[in-house]
Amino acid sequence: MVDFKKTSRRLLIAVGFLVSATGAMAQSSATGTGTATATVIRPITITNSIDALAFGNIVPSGVAGTLELTAAAVTVATPAGGITQPAATPGTRTAASFTVGGEGGFTYAITLPGVAQTITGPAAATMTVTAFTSSPAATGTLSNALGVAGTETLYVGGTLNVGVNQAPGNYTGTFSVTVAYN
Repeated sequence: MVDFKKTSRRLLIAVGFLVSATGAMAQSSATGTGTATATVIRPITITNSIDALAFGNIVPSGVAGTLELTAAAVTVATPAGGITQPAATPGTRTAASFTVGGEGGFTYAITLPGVAQTITGPAAATMTVTAFTSSPAATGTLSNALGVAGTETLYVGGTLNVGVNQAPGNYTGTFSVTVAYN
């Protein structure tokens, strides 16, 4: 004969273990929720404001020379070696000027040419531009606050290397300036 009390008690104990095990499993894990965010900012830009790093009129001689132009709104020209500039007609002397734009308040790195850049004149005569400098120097800061477009003027100067008895004529060439957010 089946003892109903014993069977009921065994069944209740088994159900208790099952409920207890299910409760233990529910307490051994939990789920949380995180938040993902992103802020999209304006891309950095650079546009040429003045097309040329202009060294002006140069008189060569039998000795090589250089002409250094500062990187500033008001450029200072410093001739050295065997070159001169006519006092009355030195020609246009300007640093190259760029407008850097992007997200206000952000800083950016400036990369100038690290090697000599060649400019070419008549009959394939050449000179080089070296020792590029900028103002601001290695790092600039865009005007305004975050969320507002910012700008900054970037000036680039350099040194023109003039050869012995350099051929007369107009010389031109290009150089690159790179800016990138820090």
